[in-house]
Amino acid sequence: MFHKQKSNSMKTLNEQIAEVMNGKGSRTTKRIKLIEFGLTPFDVQVIFNSTKATPNYKINNLTFGVEIEAFNFTRDALINAVRSRQIAIESECYNHTDSRHHYKIVSDGSINGNNANEVVSPILKGKKGETSLKLVCDALAEVGADVNKSTGLHIHFDASSISDTHYINIFKNYQKLESAIDTFMPRSRRASNNMFCKSIIGFDFSNCYTKLDIYNVVGRSMACPRYVKVNPDAYRRHKTIEFRQHSGTVEYEKISKWLNFLRKLIEFSFDKCLTENVENIEDIPFLSDTEKQYFINRRSALN
Repeated sequence: MFHKQKSNSMKTLNEQIAEVMNGKGSRTTKRIKLIEFGLTPFDVQVIFNSTKATPNYKINNLTFGVEIEAFNFTRDALINAVRSRQIAIESECYNHTDSRHHYKIVSDGSINGNNANEVVSPILKGKKGETSLKLVCDALAEVGADVNKSTGLHIHFDASSISDTHYINIFKNYQKLESAIDTFMPRSRRASNNMFCKSIIGFDFSNCYTKLDIYNVVGRSMACPRYVKVNPDAYRRHKTIEFRQHSGTVEYEKISKWLNFLRKLIEFSFDKCLTENVENIEDIPFLSDTEKQYFINRRSALN
């Protein structure tokens, strides 16, 4: 029996993409057709980098930035320790200017502790960026930097090339995963009364179609819409997406594991949106068994 062929208007975006990728034509021709569907150049590159064996694309080249809140160290001591590792760092007044060339130390009034500061990375990329971040963490440990319940770790990813649908999926998926994420975070980062990383579970993103829609949904109920676990105001300010939930730490292993978790979340969210809440780490769909075990161990230690 022959089946009536679907018109393009009836096909899903994934079906149309598959049709182009499996059809005849040069790479350039296919690229043009995909862009005509409304995909960004970044989306198209993601699709070309994907294979049937590895459906999730890799975003190791997506730039990122890290903000480490800590106390109990002097700026001069940290500057000397970081520069001794051949990493550029400067002491600056509090500002939201992105740096491409050096780390900076700025003040942070939200931290309870002596000599409280925030160490902000430049725009980082790939293994080179991770290596410099590890060296700065080593320097923080060397000067005795400490953390407590008032400190947090914030990670930004470049969102300028992420499509609206992809961006919205990230928020929706984090919302579905938040209960599971809470289990491997300290209680100070789970509580709804933490004014600097509030839950996003209560927001309705079902009618969001653009990045601005996400911002408006959060902004309608919050005087300061950046103080949520996933910050939509970061796109307006920096063209990034910021994750604010992680507790303060100067340990590179904790930072790198969380960085990897978020990368995998972003990968997963390219074309997938969870339909049900995920309560347990064991059920997080994009983590390997080894990665799950790391967070299960954290859950056990924290509880």
